[in-house]
Amino acid sequence: MNDDRSALICCKPHDRSVQEGKGIIIYYSLTYREWSEDTQKELRSLTRESVSGDELFLRKLVDATRLHDKLWSHISNESEEHTDHSVYVTEFTGERAKPYGASITDLVLASEGGYTSTFSAMYWIWHEPAFRSMDQREGSVFTLELAQRLLDHYTVLGGKTYEFIYSVLDPQLKKVHLFVKEVDL
Repeated sequence: MNDDRSALICCKPHDRSVQEGKGIIIYYSLTYREWSEDTQKELRSLTRESVSGDELFLRKLVDATRLHDKLWSHISNESEEHTDHSVYVTEFTGERAKPYGASITDLVLASEGGYTSTFSAMYWIWHEPAFRSMDQREGSVFTLELAQRLLDHYTVLGGKTYEFIYSVLDPQLKKVHLFVKEVDL
């Protein structure tokens, strides 16, 4: 096939580049590793994936990730030689997200959807004692754009100011759950 968009260049076993038109997308190896706070040791590798640089940025910025139908809180990130990346996680108990933990767990684990090729953002607003879906829904958002939102502490939507409380990535459903609380600034 002489189509340049389908060329695959293998650089390292877990680092590959795909030429698409004029740009190159570099893929990185990312491993989620379960970490024990008690023993300060890695318990096991949960999953290893190959992701684009934009997606790697997004995955490292969220507070938690849904893997194997469980929520995992992020503890830390690291890289080896800037190509092999790890996210250290512990099972999400809601302790780090009090008083929101139970609501976050319920909403993320109940989330459904079919396969999509791009990520979407789902906003959830805090109405004690639980989060409720906001009218602010976004489908097909660029991965880097979502990552940039995670750098903000506050956002203004529809003339109201919201504080970001917690964020959860569901890589299988390609969703980023953004949990917010309305604030007066």
